[in-house]
Amino acid sequence: MFILFSMTALAQTKESFTLNYGKQKTASKSKLKVMFVSVVEDSRCPVGVNCIWAGNAKVKVKIIGKRSTKEFEFNTNSGPKGDVFEGWSIVIDSLTPEPHTDKPISQASYKAKFTITRLQR
Repeated sequence: MFILFSMTALAQTKESFTLNYGKQKTASKSKLKVMFVSVVEDSRCPVGVNCIWAGNAKVKVKIIGKRSTKEFEFNTNSGPKGDVFEGWSIVIDSLTPEPHTDKPISQASYKAKFTITRLQR
């Protein structure tokens, strides 16, 4: 019974949200402010193309906590997808839109989905 309750309590400290390029959001549970600073690279395989490698996109985010501020680079495919900050795990889940061969993606149209999870109680 206790284990079930403990798992439920931990699940409640998980939060996902989507952030537009250049915007900032304060996560309601962690109170961390997450700012989507830039897309550093986007080499993901375009839609409709048969690629040998899926590619990768790397985004830069700034996270402001209670005690400090730090910039991170998260990857969609290769490299670190997230990091730990002030007892919370921050991970990028996805980046949209997907690339197409016939039109470049403007920085302003990017949206990144993040998940923040409490690591300790």
